[in-house]
Amino acid sequence: MILLKILSGTQAGAEKVARRFPVQVGRQAGAHLQLLDDGVWDSHFKIQLSRREGFTLTSRPEAPTRLNLEAFSGSVALRNGDIISAGSARIQFWLSPTRQPSRRVLEFMIWAGIAGVTLAQVWLIYWLLHLAG
Repeated sequence: MILLKILSGTQAGAEKVARRFPVQVGRQAGAHLQLLDDGVWDSHFKIQLSRREGFTLTSRPEAPTRLNLEAFSGSVALRNGDIISAGSARIQFWLSPTRQPSRRVLEFMIWAGIAGVTLAQVWLIYWLLHLAG
């Protein structure tokens, strides 16, 4: 999952969580993230995920897009915190925080097992001392 934070433009402060890829960004109604700012094309850029390259940003040749204020052409790799400029809109790319599943039951079972083994050892030592004594 990724999080796209809109830093400037008409939707500044808004956030969009993307769970499916590719993520299409542009002015058109079918875009995953629709931006109506000046200079944004109908289909401005897309964010893709591949096992080999990770997250990549691909811009249309005629749609001026900048990554961290630097112009690029074709595709470029995205890193956590990168700022994408499309027209007058600026968007920050974030990896969503991962959620760790609750392990409380498993932890309880492990600690109960450790306590059981400890009690068994104490009982065994007591029994052996009485047997020898």
